[in-house]
Amino acid sequence: MARISNTKGIKEIGGNQFELIVAASHRARSYDAANPPLVSHFNKRGMTALREIEAGLVDVGVNRESMIEKYTTVNARTEVTEDN
Repeated sequence: MARISNTKGIKEIGGNQFELIVAASHRARSYDAANPPLVSHFNKRGMTALREIEAGLVDVGVNRESMIEKYTTVNARTEVTEDN
C-alpha cells in the first residue's frame, strides 16, 4: 500500500489533521454526477478527496460551511410546565 504525506493538505486546511480528515470525508461523500472529483480518481474516494485538498482545488471555506450546515441541527425549545 502506498503512503502519501498529508503535510500539504494540513497546511491547506489550516494546520489541523483532524479537520483535514473530516473535510476529506465530507468531500468524498459529496461525489455524484453533478459534483464529480476534480482530480483523476484511480484511488478510493477518500484518497481522491485528500489529493483534491492537497492540490488546493477544493475551497476550504466553502467546504467548512457546507459541513457546518449539514451536521448542525437546531431543535425547537419546548416549554416545560409542571402540573402538580
